[in-house]
Amino acid sequence: MTLNEKLVEQLIKSAPTMEKAVLDKLYKLMDNLNTSGGVFTDATLSNMELLEMQDAIRKTLKLAGYGKQAELFIQDLGKITINSNVVLNDEGYRFPERALSDLETKWQTLTSESLMNSGIRNEFETPILKILNESISYGNSIGEAKKTLQEFITGGNDATGKLQSYLTVTARDSIGQLQGQQMQAVAVANGYEGISYIGGLLNDSRGQCYRWVHDLKGFIPKEQLQAEIDLAYKNGKAKKVDGSHKWGGMMPNTTVDNFLIKRGGYGCIHTAYPKRKKPK
Repeated sequence: MTLNEKLVEQLIKSAPTMEKAVLDKLYKLMDNLNTSGGVFTDATLSNMELLEMQDAIRKTLKLAGYGKQAELFIQDLGKITINSNVVLNDEGYRFPERALSDLETKWQTLTSESLMNSGIRNEFETPILKILNESISYGNSIGEAKKTLQEFITGGNDATGKLQSYLTVTARDSIGQLQGQQMQAVAVANGYEGISYIGGLLNDSRGQCYRWVHDLKGFIPKEQLQAEIDLAYKNGKAKKVDGSHKWGGMMPNTTVDNFLIKRGGYGCIHTAYPKRKKPK
């Protein structure tokens, strides 16, 4: 498991437990609302009741250790900077350390907003409150309301829960963007002969990632990079599948100049860094 994957895993490992804790707390609050024959009888959810549920979500997450987990992840972004420094130095690049640490500080700020403030509010808390408000205002049954809530929070059946899903995407994006911008800044300033593209391959790894890691043996020559980007877009549009590897998922406007940042697309788990020399 790579450093990037370890940091993501540490952040999300307690997410299912947190999701269940939030769901159980909301169930208890719902059971205290006015009902008749298994149906909510109040025309609307009062503002006081809504605020009580909002407070319950926040307190439950806090008690479950969400804040500490998020803060630890944000601090651990410093490990990405250390890793980038080692990789780039091993490649023979020389650069002021501040070039990397300034980007680290920026991404710690952005990630904090996503995990601690507006991001978690918009993606997890607010949708839950909307489900509760609509279920009660529309006179749904308690059973229907709880089912809808469960499907959103925990995913239902074998699906990934909403909190875990959001944390995974946010963590991968923060790590990938930070590391990519650090690599890109040094590559642009110092030049490079190609891109080292590394990381594990899964059964559902994207077609382009499989090609770059497996077929090209983890190295994309600089003069071939534009053609590889074009191929990824072409095969993605055609929905091409190589074995179990589906092409697609590339970010819009991926270019030679930002490939180290955008890599294989949304949520890409692979690492790309500049090489000063082509492999022999």
